[in-house]
Amino acid sequence: MNEIIAIVAQWGLAIPAALLVVALVLRAKWAEDLPEAAIAGIATVVLVKLAGWLRFESRPFVVEHMPSLVPHAPDNAFPSDHLAAAGLAFAFLWPRSKALAVVVLLFAAAIGTARVMARLHWPIDIAVGFLLGMLAYVLTRAAFTQKSLVRR
Repeated sequence: MNEIIAIVAQWGLAIPAALLVVALVLRAKWAEDLPEAAIAGIATVVLVKLAGWLRFESRPFVVEHMPSLVPHAPDNAFPSDHLAAAGLAFAFLWPRSKALAVVVLLFAAAIGTARVMARLHWPIDIAVGFLLGMLAYVLTRAAFTQKSLVRR
């Protein structure tokens, strides 16, 4: 069971990322949204780094003096960048394909659970990471929508 947890914790994000890439390739009409998605990705990184700078939280394996199931540096646990990426993918897909968004949400739940069980994150790290990814997309979408309104 520990092997499955470790694999999902470390590599589980590849599935939502692959779904996003496949969806973008298959649905050419979404290709025009790539600049928006790229900027939302940058915004996600900025929000995660800012949150980590504002709050330091030792990783569970450090606090509990137990090994993690996945090799990891004993750096800041807050927030989860894996879940921030999943939150961004979820928010990007939701208006385009609710079915794909739900699949990403299910994988995000599995990844978050695995990262907690692997002693890499606390539950709050997971929740905040996911919300920051969603927030980055929402803010970027609002900026793009405002920009397109100004051009008219």
